[in-house]
Amino acid sequence: MAWSAIFLLSAQILLLLIFSFFSFFNYLYGFASLFSPRIQRTTPSGQKVAVVIVAFNEEYVLEDTIRACDRLTYSNKVLIVADDSSDPAVVERLRVIAQQRGCQQVFDHPFSQEIPQPSGLSLCQPIEIWESPDFILFHRPSNVGFKGGSLQQIHGFLESRSIELMYLLDADWQPQPDTLERTLEALEVDRETAFVQTKRISPQKGMNLFQKYVALVEEGCYYVDFEGRQILGHPTLFSGCCTLFRLQAIRDVGGFTPGHLTEDLDLTNRFWLSGWKGVYLANVINYGEVPFSYDHYRRQQERWAAGTARSLREYFWKLLCSPRLRLIEKLSAIRQNAYFSTTVLTGIAILLGMITIGWLTFGWNSYEVEYYLYLLEPVKMPFAFIVYFCILSNFVEPVIMVLVKKKTHRDLFHIPMMIWYAWSVLLTYIIGNIKGFFGINLGWFRTPKFYRDQVGQLSGSPVSIRILNFCVCITILGFYFSEGWVFGWFDTFGLLLIPAFLISSIK
Repeated sequence: MAWSAIFLLSAQILLLLIFSFFSFFNYLYGFASLFSPRIQRTTPSGQKVAVVIVAFNEEYVLEDTIRACDRLTYSNKVLIVADDSSDPAVVERLRVIAQQRGCQQVFDHPFSQEIPQPSGLSLCQPIEIWESPDFILFHRPSNVGFKGGSLQQIHGFLESRSIELMYLLDADWQPQPDTLERTLEALEVDRETAFVQTKRISPQKGMNLFQKYVALVEEGCYYVDFEGRQILGHPTLFSGCCTLFRLQAIRDVGGFTPGHLTEDLDLTNRFWLSGWKGVYLANVINYGEVPFSYDHYRRQQERWAAGTARSLREYFWKLLCSPRLRLIEKLSAIRQNAYFSTTVLTGIAILLGMITIGWLTFGWNSYEVEYYLYLLEPVKMPFAFIVYFCILSNFVEPVIMVLVKKKTHRDLFHIPMMIWYAWSVLLTYIIGNIKGFFGINLGWFRTPKFYRDQVGQLSGSPVSIRILNFCVCITILGFYFSEGWVFGWFDTFGLLLIPAFLISSIK
């Protein structure tokens, strides 16, 4: 028995089945998004809402976001800046803003932060609070625990003020004026709804060309994927900000997790496991930024990949065995947690393809190779069809968004470059997944935010990263050339991989 032939073909079929699983959801949510969702609504109760802006050394964009929140038309609200800044100039500017808004510093309060020291001990420092009836500055002395750590403290503060609703924003996301009314209508209609997620998009005016590509990648999920889930009633994701929360639900699942690189997915998983629901409103829009440079994008994606890999490791079996989720909901939730982990499988598939071609070349006319070709022959056509079915699923989301949702037909010309940029960080995704799966420490990366007309000089990727990607690019180019030379094949996957790694070699 030619076990090498059986092993190779079995591995290829297994990978293809896994890719088909993810492709199925790409097509499912893509076509479902063509329909209109039915969302129940009720008249808002009028209870107080805390609009929380999470910030860290935001020198440029934060004040614009504060002004956008001032334009929110819902009257019973309080604006809270949850700041972790280490830049003294930024902290002092926030103090001035608080004083201009009539805030007084609060000294007699129980809120403090434990800051680890090099000695292994912890130093307890009080949190700085400035408060007025409609504005609060909540400044932690350290960014320990990252965004999750900040939100954990804010949750306790809101409980002390008997506030049960929170609209969460990152420092650069600006909501439309009637956001609170619209999200409250959807949240309060059902006591089992934990959160309402809204749409996040980037204004086109003033974008550099790189940002256009990144925006096409990131906005697709809001125009297509999230909307398809809402229409089908599948689990909705809290995507980090631009979200209205019922704080009772957060208490019920144990609160935010300090130090988690993707605290949003971690919290979402616990909502799903506890029976809480989310709602997605596609017609409530927040405007913000995507990364300005390739290196910022690469580092952001590494953080997301590491965080989701950790979530997949921690929640895979819990989701699969959950009695609260239907089978299709379990599969959808697992697909979300494994969203970035498919890149590891892509790397394995590329390596397996190279091994297979090398094996076929050097073992030609051997019994093992002949047996492999014998086994492959009956499934060759369906095999090829499924491969292209999986590849084309990557285009469903952006094409539907461009042609149907946004109707920006010129963006069709940007889709190939968008795909190449997305694939160009393949090694970064793989490294991030390895760190997340094995619990290797990865520091939190804050994507720098600027005024578009004052970005200035942006650094490129480290030379070592570019050299590594260049070596991979040359290896892949040599492989596809050799494959064509030996077998006379034109491998269309080269049209995806070679431009992608060429981009990562020079950016």
